[in-house]
Amino acid sequence: MFEVVVPGSSTRAAARTEPPGHVSEVDEATRPGPPSRAAVPAFLQHGAAWAWRFIVVAVALYIALRAVVVLRVVVIPIFVALLVAALLNPVVERLARRMPRLLATWITLLTVATSLGLLGWLLAAPIAAAAGDFTGEFDRVVADVESWLQTGPLSLSETQVDDLSRRIGSAGDGFVSGLIDEPGSTARLISEVVGGFFLALVVVFFCLKDGPEMWRWMLRRVKPVRRDDIDRAGRAAFGSLQGWLKGIAITGLVDAVLIGIALVVLGVPAALPLAVLTFFAAFFPIVGATLAGLLAVGIAAVSQGPTTALILAAVVLAIQQIEGDVLLPLVMRRQVQLHPVVILIALGVGAALAGIVGALVAVPVTAAVVAAISVIRANGDHSDELYVPGAEGAAES
Repeated sequence: MFEVVVPGSSTRAAARTEPPGHVSEVDEATRPGPPSRAAVPAFLQHGAAWAWRFIVVAVALYIALRAVVVLRVVVIPIFVALLVAALLNPVVERLARRMPRLLATWITLLTVATSLGLLGWLLAAPIAAAAGDFTGEFDRVVADVESWLQTGPLSLSETQVDDLSRRIGSAGDGFVSGLIDEPGSTARLISEVVGGFFLALVVVFFCLKDGPEMWRWMLRRVKPVRRDDIDRAGRAAFGSLQGWLKGIAITGLVDAVLIGIALVVLGVPAALPLAVLTFFAAFFPIVGATLAGLLAVGIAAVSQGPTTALILAAVVLAIQQIEGDVLLPLVMRRQVQLHPVVILIALGVGAALAGIVGALVAVPVTAAVVAAISVIRANGDHSDELYVPGAEGAAES
């Protein structure tokens, strides 16, 4: 018997008899191989690893910020209450060593309320007198400006001056009405402010009275292995809030003293109320100092004339620039252990994201987060090496 051999049949038969998934030498030689890992530079691998993690963190932060904006009616009063509690807690702790904590809390709150009420009562008369003088002098200044527009180099007619006055008035009315989108916005704003005030007051009371118990209750919700780290991080964050308040108080006091001296030297009325207002305005970054300065300059303009107002404006501007760009960052760095550049960036980012409220909370939140992370890393990470995502896989390969 002769065996008939067909060309190529042996190869096909062998292919049929080979196990599934087997790759012949011919196919292996002709198939393109996987891309070499060395084709992607190491810096690009590390950059991509950091990039997608950064994107995830950015999305999470954006969602958290949106939630804060939606719940601002609750979040803002609670945050203000925490700041007030951080400011008053040392006093309560000192009194609680000699009396029950409940009594120490009531004494502290009543003392603060009485002091603020007494201060308001002492400043009410000078402020009211200055406001009355300001209103009368303002009308006189407006009349003088209108007369100068007609008799001065512009030589405007009475009709043109009246039209300009109406336009300015309409622009002011439009600006004020633009702050209120709906007819019910005013009532809603008042209700939110009143409700937020009482919510903050209640939270302050319980934070001062039951603060240690509340913190221990929260720690019991954490796994024992992480409890000590969370405890130290929370205490560090709370201490940073206290340091921020001390820094604001120091810079506000410096502003109030310097601007008060300038008001007295220039003979501007209501110098003491304006200095006190400048101190409290320091707790509202950017807008507080600006409004206090504008009020002082306006009173100087209508009471002492434009020359005094210009001098005071230059003095206030110089003091605020020194305070905002030099004194505040330096004091904050000592109190909350943040670099001045970080503080300025935090203020800018907070103002860009949430306006006045964002600027108010940016530095204390940043200080608290940095302090908490530093404590956790100091207790949980004893390695001095810089961790790069994906470095382990690259090293193994």
